[in-house]
Amino acid sequence: MQLSIGKNIQNKRKAMGLTQEQLATAIGVSVAAVSKWETGGAYPDITLLAPIARLLDVSVDHLLGFEPQLSKDEVMDLCGQCAKLFEAAEYEKAVSFMEQNVREYPNSDFLKFRMGYVLMMHTPCAPSEKEAARLLSRAEALMREAAESGDIAVREGALQSLSALLTQQERYEEALEVLDGIHCSEIEPDQMRVSIYYAMGNYEKAKQTAQKLLAAHSFGCSIALDTLAKAAKQKKDYPLALRMVRLNLQLSEMFDRNRIYGQDLNPHLMIAQYYAEQKQERETLDALKDFLKCAQMPADPAAVKASPFFDSIELSQATPNKSYLNYCALEMVRQNSAFAFLSGNSEYQEILAALEQLPE
Repeated sequence: MQLSIGKNIQNKRKAMGLTQEQLATAIGVSVAAVSKWETGGAYPDITLLAPIARLLDVSVDHLLGFEPQLSKDEVMDLCGQCAKLFEAAEYEKAVSFMEQNVREYPNSDFLKFRMGYVLMMHTPCAPSEKEAARLLSRAEALMREAAESGDIAVREGALQSLSALLTQQERYEEALEVLDGIHCSEIEPDQMRVSIYYAMGNYEKAKQTAQKLLAAHSFGCSIALDTLAKAAKQKKDYPLALRMVRLNLQLSEMFDRNRIYGQDLNPHLMIAQYYAEQKQERETLDALKDFLKCAQMPADPAAVKASPFFDSIELSQATPNKSYLNYCALEMVRQNSAFAFLSGNSEYQEILAALEQLPE
């Protein structure tokens, strides 16, 4: 770990209007020594830390850049940096960055939870199947550690992500067992809070709580409709499967969730796949064009804030950058065997070409 002490000394010295010579004279060292500290060429002797801190009117911890714990915003910033390294094909740097920060803040359960999530979401960036398995194993270990947190929000968030990871690995019994650790109540407190806040005249808090409820339940309905569509498809009941997916798209449009980049990619792909499995060429191509149109949306996470349904709450966590999402959108189509019958179709090739050239 590289200490930021030199930069901290320089910033505080300049803020106080001191020259390097004045600082050097005050603590009994050469100007050259101060210069080396500030340029990162050397560190001050440990016996000088207290005198320097007193002169600059800061604590030794501040001088060293020591932070006992990270804030949630700082954790999310670190996770964002790690995600960008993965998405820039800097795989080894990303893994090293993650491990360095987890070691530096071993008591931050929130950091472990969020870094585990980053690893899970970026397994496609791994250079081999062996590395992908190693990444998932590390993600699982971090999430299991976070699931022991005394912070209920961190603990239950980690358990939820861990269950998703285990499901991804087809470890279904373990995934269900993990979910048993999440406390569920027959009464949802926010359903009562929203009315109480309104009765109190706290309309802003009532609005925020109502929007949180709407976001949670509309997302739950999306998952339910998605599952019902897949269940119908398993029975080859394609009309019912398509009905469920289209209802999901209507729900998305109704509550402005379609303004979030990528929100409707999966439903459009499901429609295309269901038509493809029936070898309905025209309908498959039209659905893939809708998928392409959705993928061409600008990556503007703030766009949904214009919605009256969600304008006072934070809807989602950090999103991968657009180039990585573009790559995923292309692979969702290109790797889907259901579309193989279209390989000689010029319209299909045009769709693939457009997906390859999605705007950043």
